[in-house]
Amino acid sequence: MELEYTYGVARIRALESSLFTDDTITALLQCKTYDDCINFLRDKGWGNGSPEQTLPEMLSEEKAKAQKVLNDLVEDRDAIDILTIKDEFHNLKAAIKQVCTADETEDIYYSHCKLEPEYLQNCIKQGEYSSLPDNMASAAREATEVLLKTGSGQLCDVIIDRAALEAIREAGNNSENSLIKKYADSQVMTADIKIAVRCATTGKDSQFTKKCLVPCNGISVTDLTMAVENGITGVCDYLESVGLSDAVQAFKKSKSVFECWCDNKIIEDIKPEKYNAFSIGPIVAYMIARENEIKTVKIILSGKLNGFDNEFIKERVRVMYA
Repeated sequence: MELEYTYGVARIRALESSLFTDDTITALLQCKTYDDCINFLRDKGWGNGSPEQTLPEMLSEEKAKAQKVLNDLVEDRDAIDILTIKDEFHNLKAAIKQVCTADETEDIYYSHCKLEPEYLQNCIKQGEYSSLPDNMASAAREATEVLLKTGSGQLCDVIIDRAALEAIREAGNNSENSLIKKYADSQVMTADIKIAVRCATTGKDSQFTKKCLVPCNGISVTDLTMAVENGITGVCDYLESVGLSDAVQAFKKSKSVFECWCDNKIIEDIKPEKYNAFSIGPIVAYMIARENEIKTVKIILSGKLNGFDNEFIKERVRVMYA
């Protein structure tokens, strides 16, 4: 199994040379205007080279390029489920809300997922939850019933978001690849921390918090839930007690810096895959790195377009994988 990815990893090694480094991101940030940033990106090979191409179109094209690499290198889609679980559950959530509220908003679905939006909508409309994947069925039923009975979009979100985290954890546990295991655990841990911070700052009690958190390595959801009872101070004290004082320092600076810390934690955790030559890990790591790169470029250019200064934008800039 490991050797079947030898060619793929060799290609990824070549592609990694074109990934943006922290220095590249700094150079982009130093561009004086939005148009200068666009030209910088075109010079780096982003987009189709057309001066008429908009930023959303350019970003969409870069995502498509990354997806094509993945499609070319990995035939077993189940092996890389970890990359799309969040998006699959986002689409499920969107389908439930559209069916239950008759919302006709367009462009709310991710297009690269296994389950088509129309299929999800039909399952919800017909109540055919058993036609959904096992890790979705129960949550879909519960979220739909809650939304119809209470009208609470927040409770619907809690149910689906927790199911997504449980699916990510399960994918990590079932994988034989160390990178996927680590990535899954990092995703769940950072999500749990963000949930606890949000619950503490909005005055949610431990019962509500308990419904949101999913067990993972590195933190105790029982202790984290109890910490929420003491507000944000309690959460910060707990995080410091388990060696996550850097997360606390980030939060104390600003919400944006804290969000950066969460994303950076995941990137730092996958960096060792640069030195793994034979497994699917480097391919998965490359896709995560590209997603992080595209997200960071969007943050910088959105900041430039809205007239924010570089210091404001810099707080939101993620670290690069390369």
